[in-house]
Amino acid sequence: MALPDRLVSDELLRKAVIAGFVVVLGACIVSQVMLQLGGGPRDEPMDLSSQFPAGSNDSLGSAAVFPDGLPPFISCGGVFYPEKAVFDLGLALGGFLFCFLGIAMFLRTESSLRESGGSNWRRGANVGQLASACVIGVSMVMITRHPFDVSLMMHLFYAMNIFYGSFIWGTFLTLSRSRLDGELTCRGNWKLNTIRWSMVAAGFISFVLMSVMVANGNLTLAAFFEWTLTFAAEGQALTILPILALTGSKGEASTVASAD
Repeated sequence: MALPDRLVSDELLRKAVIAGFVVVLGACIVSQVMLQLGGGPRDEPMDLSSQFPAGSNDSLGSAAVFPDGLPPFISCGGVFYPEKAVFDLGLALGGFLFCFLGIAMFLRTESSLRESGGSNWRRGANVGQLASACVIGVSMVMITRHPFDVSLMMHLFYAMNIFYGSFIWGTFLTLSRSRLDGELTCRGNWKLNTIRWSMVAAGFISFVLMSVMVANGNLTLAAFFEWTLTFAAEGQALTILPILALTGSKGEASTVASAD
């Protein structure tokens, strides 16, 4: 049975992309503001090092000790109510939307590659885009069920899925569509592919710097780079919008003579 060319219309997918961006970033920012202004137990020392398995590296244990209260990590907005309600709702909805986005983009890209004679490796990259989007989406939902103050190891597992998945998804999206979107520009003369690769690089560098800062005990800077990683991932999702402007007129396959 042949796959459908599209899951939804351009307009509905455009609304889903924008909704995902607003819901996820909005929930992260609002819950963080509530955390920083909430006071009380949020500013009290917290030691979660006992949740690491026996024999774990000492640097890991020290990274889970917060003598001055919760640092500005995004996940810290999911510890205390009422900000936890905002965090949980935003990330859970965002996770479902990201799975939806991955499926919708897979169908559109597969159809365009098939029509324009796209190579097998590009179609394979499209499958990778779908798989990584679903991993991210499911992990966003599950991380709300495992707040790090009570389920640290599972929380870190899902967080790593989201972190790794964000730049892996961006890489597969760019590889699968680099020829299809080769002539597209955004905000003037910026090539869409250049923007996408820049977002991938920004996400990867942010992840590396975040890891280094955690290992060195600088949790404030580590949190800063977690935020830059998040903005890079959300920016990558927004690069889908120029595609929709194109498909609403002439169709994706018309952008290139071949998608080899």
